[in-house]
Amino acid sequence: MNLKILEALSAIREKYGDGVFYNTTTVRNILNDLAPNMRKERIQIINFLEIGGYFQLKYADKAFPVVRRRLAVQLVETFAVDESVAEWVLNIFSMFLGYTVSDDGSVYEPENHSAPKRAVMSVEKSPFIGDERRPIMTVAKPKLSPTRRAFVNQRFAQRISADYHTVAVTRDGQVRASGTNSDGQCHTNTYDWRDMTAVSAGASFTVGLRADGTVVGVGANDFGQINVKDWTDIKAISAGARHTVGLRADGTLLACGQSRYGECKVTHWRNVIHVIAGQDCTFGIKKDGRVLVSGKNQNGNLMVSHLEGVVDIAYATPLRIIALLQDGTIARVGKENIMRKNFSGFKNIRQISAAPDYFAGLSDDGTVRLLAYFWQDSGVEAAVVDWREIIAIAAGRYHIIGWKSNGTLVAEMLHPDISKNKGQINVAQWEM
Repeated sequence: MNLKILEALSAIREKYGDGVFYNTTTVRNILNDLAPNMRKERIQIINFLEIGGYFQLKYADKAFPVVRRRLAVQLVETFAVDESVAEWVLNIFSMFLGYTVSDDGSVYEPENHSAPKRAVMSVEKSPFIGDERRPIMTVAKPKLSPTRRAFVNQRFAQRISADYHTVAVTRDGQVRASGTNSDGQCHTNTYDWRDMTAVSAGASFTVGLRADGTVVGVGANDFGQINVKDWTDIKAISAGARHTVGLRADGTLLACGQSRYGECKVTHWRNVIHVIAGQDCTFGIKKDGRVLVSGKNQNGNLMVSHLEGVVDIAYATPLRIIALLQDGTIARVGKENIMRKNFSGFKNIRQISAAPDYFAGLSDDGTVRLLAYFWQDSGVEAAVVDWREIIAIAAGRYHIIGWKSNGTLVAEMLHPDISKNKGQINVAQWEM
């Protein structure tokens, strides 16, 4: 058990009260000061708070052991961490909430608890230090349910985005940007870009979502695509080539920018839980897995109303669209789809992303593959992304970025023309 983390949490609660653990940004910033050399530990503490773990344990009462087990699985599933890491975090908060430790290392319920006194879990040292990785409880690797598969990665995917440039929301709520900056789309280091929760990169602009539900934009505004300053109560954003869409907490949408093909005519939609802005169209996914769409319908490419169980859409070009289904498989969209690649063999996909010349897919096992590679005549899969432990991906115009479970970013240029590299893969020092 790392007592420094335990002491830091106690100091935060003593100074600010229990309510501070609802505000992960505040806790993160304070932990940065109190435990500056314990980055991995701090990340896992924040991950736990982000699933409401502290208050679930605090008010678990007699159901404490059951709640612990449920939270362990949720941590493993949501944040792609090892079981021993999840158990270490739970031990930290068990101690923090007053569960005492016996001489043999077992955690017991507090003396004043109404339930019979019994061992809950044994305590171990941090799994991040040395070889102390002895699991105290067997937590089976969870199989994602269709609903969990659908949205377990959205909260991560919304924090990284790419086009000709790369943008990401770092652990302290700021936005880093690198790459082509011809229209100032990388100028995200101002005061306005603080306390951010999501970001999306358009062709020559960037939009960001603040924790308070407001939106900010920077870069090209020739079609009004960053006229978002009056938006409120937004929970997700998506930038197309020349338009921006915001999903409100009540399931309705706001949109601004070019609407030549009706891509911004979406404000009448209802019950939307996920939104995707394409090059010249907009997709909205409803809770039942049905898809709404508005925009350029070239040769029937937007015929998605027949699809069921859709959790995400990846739009490369009008004739290159795929849908991710709840069972982790891929469906191609459109009457005259010119894609040569057969996607039927791709299973257990949890996130998809697209650029005009390729699709990328993130599997449940944390690996990444290119599902199609259109600058090759054959259009076959090009397995060039040798990454592991990835929790989110973003396809850029000529590059791809991945967010690893350890809080770092990786990036790789994909296009063979090295002149396409404008610094968009310079992300190694960004801390997520």
